Amino acid sequence: MRFTAQTKWIVFIAVSTAGFGFDWLTKYIASTALPYGTPVPVIGELLQWLLVRNKAAIFGLDPRHWAPWFPLSQFFMVFSLIAAAVLVLYYRSLKSNEVLMHWGVALVMPGALGNFWDRVICPGQGVVDFIRLGISERIYWPIFNMADVYITFGVAFILLSFLREELRRKATAGKQPPASESPRVSGTP
Repeated sequence: MRFTAQTKWIVFIAVSTAGFGFDWLTKYIASTALPYGTPVPVIGELLQWLLVRNKAAIFGLDPRHWAPWFPLSQFFMVFSLIAAAVLVLYYRSLKSNEVLMHWGVALVMPGALGNFWDRVICPGQGVVDFIRLGISERIYWPIFNMADVYITFGVAFILLSFLREELRRKATAGKQPPASESPRVSGTP
């Protein structure tokens, strides 16, 4: 499968728009329907809705523990804008046969935009997170949202694309004669 120049941008815009819209909708529903900080079991302790605001970075990591003066909210707003610009430029440079990479970058974009939107709309309050996966009250994955899901799958697709390309490169390198061996010209000893 290959993407044409037109198709790749249709995919990018459609995935970014639909992903951002669904992320916004789920955060809105969670914010208006869930009690803050109280787990609501969906599938026992395996899946719960738990509305929280993450003012920090991924997995709740907060650089302000080491540097209390660090302007976290402003940093993430600027970082998100730069990331979005880099994603668009990188996406533009992709070759038509890099389908998995196209999907990966297209999925990262709505994730970056969704979390950026939260920080702009509610400055200083953080990103709305509400999905909790785990096996007990003490053993669970950090609480996340749909934007985080898009970023996770997008990065996984990007890594798989790099891995496939590396395996392909090694396979084709094994079929070629080593650089030190030159083909013999007929009639020479």
